[in-house]
Amino acid sequence: MEHTKYTIIWLIFLSILAISCNKEEIDIDAREAILGKWEIIENTFGPISYPGTYEEYKTDSLLFIYNSEDDSFHGKYWLNDSLLFHHIVWYTYDGVHHDTIEITQPFRYEFLSPDKLKLDSYNPALNPITIYKRIK
Repeated sequence: MEHTKYTIIWLIFLSILAISCNKEEIDIDAREAILGKWEIIENTFGPISYPGTYEEYKTDSLLFIYNSEDDSFHGKYWLNDSLLFHHIVWYTYDGVHHDTIEITQPFRYEFLSPDKLKLDSYNPALNPITIYKRIK
């Protein structure tokens, strides 16, 4: 009888502990939190570093992507429910032909913290998961 009493107490204690250890919800206004510069730090395959590479989200829905000092482009972004869309237009010229490439990419987004952003690509051909940290 004594053994059963302690077992019940331990089960209650463990249940309370399990409930209190649930992942804390981060209440963030995504339209404000997305603003600023974000550097990629991880993808599906693990930690990565591309020095000088970052994305910048501006208040007027402009998106700037910097791959290097000489390689950058811009586009638009918008948020819709739990999705972040990037709309990019590239103009190319090979000396003879002009071409335009237009892409809209949807990502499911999640703020892991106010300074950490996770994007899951809806395009299975791309690296599906990227994690960014906010930079100054």
